[in-house]
Amino acid sequence: MAAAESQPVRSTTRSSGLPRFSGAVMGVLHTALGVILLFVVLVNFVNAVSRYLFGISPVGADELMVYIVIWTVMIAAIVSLILRSHINVNLLPFYTSGRARHVLHIIHDAAAILACGYATYASWLFIGRISRLGVTSMGLGIPMTIPHAALLVGFAGLTVTGAIMLIRDVLAFARNAPHAEVKS
Repeated sequence: MAAAESQPVRSTTRSSGLPRFSGAVMGVLHTALGVILLFVVLVNFVNAVSRYLFGISPVGADELMVYIVIWTVMIAAIVSLILRSHINVNLLPFYTSGRARHVLHIIHDAAAILACGYATYASWLFIGRISRLGVTSMGLGIPMTIPHAALLVGFAGLTVTGAIMLIRDVLAFARNAPHAEVKS
C-alpha cells in the first residue's frame, strides 16, 4: 500500500504546455531585463570610479546608460502588459470576476490599442524626421534613430500585444470562459 501511495497521481485532463512555456519565457525576459539593468549599474560604477579617482571621463558612458534604460523600459512595458502586472492595469479587474472582469479587460485592451497605436504612428513620423536630418549622438556618435527606435518598437509591441489580448478577451467573453492569467 505504501508503494501505491508514493506513485504520482496522473491527471486525466490534458493541459496545454503553452501557459507553462509562456511563463518560462516571461521568467527569462524578467531575468534578462534584470541582468541588463545590472550592466547599467556596472557602467555607472565604472564611470564614477574612472571620473572621480582617475580624472578620466569615459566618452558616451552616460548616453549608453540612458539608451539601454530606455530600451529596457519599453521591453518591460510590453512584458507588463502581457502579464497585466501594472497597478493601473490590474487594480479594478483584480476585485471583479467572471464576465465583468472580461469586459474590463476588453476596455483596457481597446484603450491600449488606441493610445499605443497613436504613439507608434507619432514615433514613426519622428524617426523619419531625424533620419532625414542625419542626427547622431554627441558622445557615441550613433544615429539617433537607434535610441528613438526603442519608442517605436515598444509602442508597436504594445499595440500588437493589445490587439492579441483584445481578441483573446473577446473570445473568452463570448465563451464565458474562466479567466486565465500568464504567470511569470
